[in-house]
Amino acid sequence: MDEAEKYAAMGCKYYKMKIHHPDPQVNRSRVAAVKKALGGGVRMMVDVNQRLDVLGNQRQAALLEDFDLVWYEEPVLADDNAACAEVAHSIRIPVATGENHYTRYEFRDLLERRAARYLMPDVCRAGGFSETLRIGQLAAAHQVALTPHLIHEISVHVVGALANGFLVEFVDWAPPDLFEELPQCQDGQFRIPERPGHGMALAKGAVRKYSAGG
Repeated sequence: MDEAEKYAAMGCKYYKMKIHHPDPQVNRSRVAAVKKALGGGVRMMVDVNQRLDVLGNQRQAALLEDFDLVWYEEPVLADDNAACAEVAHSIRIPVATGENHYTRYEFRDLLERRAARYLMPDVCRAGGFSETLRIGQLAAAHQVALTPHLIHEISVHVVGALANGFLVEFVDWAPPDLFEELPQCQDGQFRIPERPGHGMALAKGAVRKYSAGG
């Protein structure tokens, strides 16, 4: 539980965990243990990482309904929008997906199928800021929230620019000597940088240290 407690100590009000065990009852017990460790005031999400078919997701989600999860992420293979929609229509936990989709046209299909209540485009995969903002605006027209996938350092700008921006997905994995003025999580929130562009600069010596073969 060390990782969960670390993020809770930062004031984070949401925590996501992967559920990968082949026994859905084991996944339920793990979610229960993490929820207990987090304590009150922290809501949870789960990530299936495309591991189940429609029936498997229906069985798994039914065992997790009482945890009041924010979302149930990537239930099926990312390129099977029809199956994702079937899951979304048949379980009681909102579905989130999108990190493996690339253009607003792919996201339009998800939205028209009502396959998710949360879209998670990855800014680096989905065409950068401009295309991700288009995806976000399209989602807003369908009453769907946007939570970009990872890379909180740049995703924070997208969430801040959209009325339907919901959360920034945060993993504390950037080396401390990679960037200057990396946005810090305080009381569960990030302040959008005021510097031009994405608001960051590589730290002195970072290119030499982290370049391949450097």
